[in-house]
Amino acid sequence: MGKRGRRLSLAAAVLALAPLAASSEPASDLCGPFMSGAPVLAPVIATSLIGANDHSFGCLAWQSFIYLNWRARPDAPGEPDRAAPFAAPGATVWETFADAEALFRPEGAGPLAWEHASTRSRRLDTTLQADGGILVDRAGKPVYYEIRLNRDEFAYIVANRLFDAEAQLTFAREHGIVLPAGPSAQYGPVGAIEVKAAWKVLTPTEAAERPRRFHAVEAALPDGSRALMGLVGFHLNQRVEGFAQGLWASFVQIDSAPLAGAGERRGRYSFFDPDCGGCATNAMTEPPQATQVEQVFPVAPSVRAINAYMHALIAAADPQSPWRFYDLVGVQWPQFALGFPTPVPEPQRDARQSLPLSIGTPSTATLMNPVLETFRQFPNVSCIGCHAQAATARRDERGAAYAADYSFLFRRAEIPSGH
Repeated sequence: MGKRGRRLSLAAAVLALAPLAASSEPASDLCGPFMSGAPVLAPVIATSLIGANDHSFGCLAWQSFIYLNWRARPDAPGEPDRAAPFAAPGATVWETFADAEALFRPEGAGPLAWEHASTRSRRLDTTLQADGGILVDRAGKPVYYEIRLNRDEFAYIVANRLFDAEAQLTFAREHGIVLPAGPSAQYGPVGAIEVKAAWKVLTPTEAAERPRRFHAVEAALPDGSRALMGLVGFHLNQRVEGFAQGLWASFVQIDSAPLAGAGERRGRYSFFDPDCGGCATNAMTEPPQATQVEQVFPVAPSVRAINAYMHALIAAADPQSPWRFYDLVGVQWPQFALGFPTPVPEPQRDARQSLPLSIGTPSTATLMNPVLETFRQFPNVSCIGCHAQAATARRDERGAAYAADYSFLFRRAEIPSGH
């Protein structure tokens, strides 16, 4: 079977997942003209796509979200337990991915084996967003962040010793860092996936509420205490076959913050006080001063329709499921019609010309998550635009860094001791 035929079969088997209910929108309206079905509550994930548009990428993102938040097999980290229903208790697929600290270790030491890197005790240490700001909830507690990567990306990094800053520089200069997009015989059946999650400490009221409105886990905090944490934000970068910069999607728990300019401030919010009329919005604070947050950019109409469909689907399957309280904020992808630039420069090119990488005429110039990039919610700021600057951990003898294929993980690599 040729590549075109393989892509057609993948799309037919994975993306045309299930017919829409008779009372819902036609598939072409919800998921784009090439889709015959909508996302389903099943542990499947798409690795390629036919017919690129915001509708189809929105459906792909939600299907990936379902897959990644399926309960993981206890004997196979990073793999879904296909015998379990959606939202069954236990660690999810992405929660059993490798955490970044287990791969990029001090002094360039070799990473832990996959089974150990993906099953370490849950500990949350980082409270800084990408720009250095701290998001503080209304209880005065900081939000914590973690980054995890799937087995395909883990295998690529280990096979090419990209956890070692010196080996990484050599590899980038001679070959270029290109994460696997879609299935590959060498690295795995899915392609590279990176997840960044944001967690808040649940209050006793939030923890006791039924149905609980947050996906919750217990984790150790820097002071040694343990707390029940609720998921408030979720970034996904999935390398899909044929799309050099990958799919970028962002989810948020719906009680996080209101939309800026919206007249009504409904209910309670984790990061917004309706009674604080004089509070500066989206301004950096430090605990215990709460951050007053507004979501600056609205969700696109196409994404709102997909969110509504998925909320109803999840609620029908399990009215107690916390996953119906999450929204897809938006998707970003390099537009197919305008062509795909190669994701890395040719090794012969001047390294200084390798950064930033092309952003591939993205589908939208602006995509920010109010709990992951609270203080960077400005026009023309986006996932691809930011990650195009990602560089190797080391610079060469001319002082130039090489492109790191839209992933800031590589800058964590250190030089091995004794070098």
